[in-house]
Amino acid sequence: MIFGIVSGVVAAAAAGFGLPVMLQYVFPVVFGEAPAPAWLNEWLQGFVSPEHMASALLWGAALLIPLVMTVRGVATYGNSYLLTWAGMNILTRLRTDLFARLQWLSFSFHDRKSRGELMTSVIQFTQNLQHSMVHVLNDLVIQPLTLVAAVAYLVYAAMTSSESAILLGNLIISAACVPVVRLVGKHMIKQTRKALSIRHVITATVEESFAAQREVRAFNLEKKREDALYELITRFNAVSIRCAAWQQALSPAVEFVCALALAYSLYQGCGSGLTLEQFTAIATAFYFCYDPVKRLGSVANQVQIMGVVVNQLNEILLAKDETPEPAEPVAMPEMVAGRVDFEHVTFGYTEDKVVLKDVNVHVPAGQIVALVGPSGSGKTTFINLICRFYDVNSGAVKIDEVDVRRIARADRTRMIGLVSQFSALFRDTIRENIRVGRKGASDAEVEAAGKLACVDEFVQSHPDGYDRVLAEGGVGISGGQKQRVSIARAFLKNAPILILDEATSALDMKSEALIQEALDRLALGHTTFIIAHRFSTIRKAQRILVFEEGRIVADGTHDELYASCMLYKGLYDEQVNQAQEGKETPTC
Repeated sequence: MIFGIVSGVVAAAAAGFGLPVMLQYVFPVVFGEAPAPAWLNEWLQGFVSPEHMASALLWGAALLIPLVMTVRGVATYGNSYLLTWAGMNILTRLRTDLFARLQWLSFSFHDRKSRGELMTSVIQFTQNLQHSMVHVLNDLVIQPLTLVAAVAYLVYAAMTSSESAILLGNLIISAACVPVVRLVGKHMIKQTRKALSIRHVITATVEESFAAQREVRAFNLEKKREDALYELITRFNAVSIRCAAWQQALSPAVEFVCALALAYSLYQGCGSGLTLEQFTAIATAFYFCYDPVKRLGSVANQVQIMGVVVNQLNEILLAKDETPEPAEPVAMPEMVAGRVDFEHVTFGYTEDKVVLKDVNVHVPAGQIVALVGPSGSGKTTFINLICRFYDVNSGAVKIDEVDVRRIARADRTRMIGLVSQFSALFRDTIRENIRVGRKGASDAEVEAAGKLACVDEFVQSHPDGYDRVLAEGGVGISGGQKQRVSIARAFLKNAPILILDEATSALDMKSEALIQEALDRLALGHTTFIIAHRFSTIRKAQRILVFEEGRIVADGTHDELYASCMLYKGLYDEQVNQAQEGKETPTC
């Protein structure tokens, strides 16, 4: 960064001061219209004979042109390259910090933001900010210094020539550029905000369509999705064109002001007795004054646009973590018992929508508990609070009598093994996807977990075995196979608290039968929470909690609930009847 700024200083000095000096002092000497300075004659006499003096001056002047331009070019290149290098490093750090921040922010934050908006922020906005920053830094170094160097020459010319002094007043005309820059900047910011909001929706629309390709094709939605995207892109282009129109209007507006000033300088100069050499040098200096003014106007607008982008990024970087790490976490033992308590817990994803209402339940360590109830009754929310994906509105969720809000995130995740309804597999080998359950596990331990989860059955049929690389989202294996890999993670982790959220939902009857016995073995000795739509699975639970409209309305064994809870009996009988008719569907 420092070397880039130094290069900009050199480039600015060569342009703003070097070229005007050459025009006023070097060229008149070469063409014989002015004598060479005495110090130069004395120095050259030590190397050149008097008859070759004119030729030496010509060669010197001729070489001075490429020398000055080379210095200016190399310094400009160094300035641009080094600032770009610094900008890329800042971009890397910014993207990494954004991504890391998103990994730690609460689920509530992610619920409020679309994936398209977050992806645009991490990829596109940071890229735009990097480009703008390099452009701004480059011009903020070179242009002001070029302006200072050019003004310095004009001051020098005014001090050495009374005819030139009157022209300094023309610099005041540059003040007319200020309202032009402000007007353009105001309209550019307005259009930029519109463009950013539309870009969010474009990214979200594309991501949504790619994620739902089966549904898009099954319901013949290709044309509808294309039309929707075309409309968004058309709106984005219209806003971008308006923004570009205002941005491009700045340059000719400032140039017009500069042309007026130069025309007035020509009129004033001729009337005050300026020579052609003096006027040419001063006109060049004026150019190097007004060109930076024009560019700095563009920089001012660019900075305001950067401010809009930075505000968008700050929504992530400065967002409040709604499930923060405890300031003084409770030290948890390496192996916890696994007791879970809900003490008068009330929770809602929004203030006006309460999902759990005064839930008060105590689950001793090692107990297998099934959660049953209609869709939307609060079963998954109950599980989310155990994992502290959200914080309760009131009451407390405790593990081994310690409030989960006082347990460090690393300790909490170590205690809980989760197998959810939707298996998330990463672009990696099957082996590494299983090793997600416990970092540092040996290959033998990974393969042992794979055998318990029946992963071994389909892995061995592939030549790469456990080293088979999966595509994004586990493309290449079936839904049931993905679920087995997810279950293998739980076997490998062997956490004291196990959560099975529709863990066998993606398995066919044969696969479920293969893995259910293994799940039963895994659950032994672990506090286990099961959400499953098949009552054949939850009947093996030692305890069943029945949810209805955010409350636990019944608590007991299958036989107790079937006899005493009409809701449970109705759900169970409905599924039994559907199974007998050959059309079993999830109802709880």
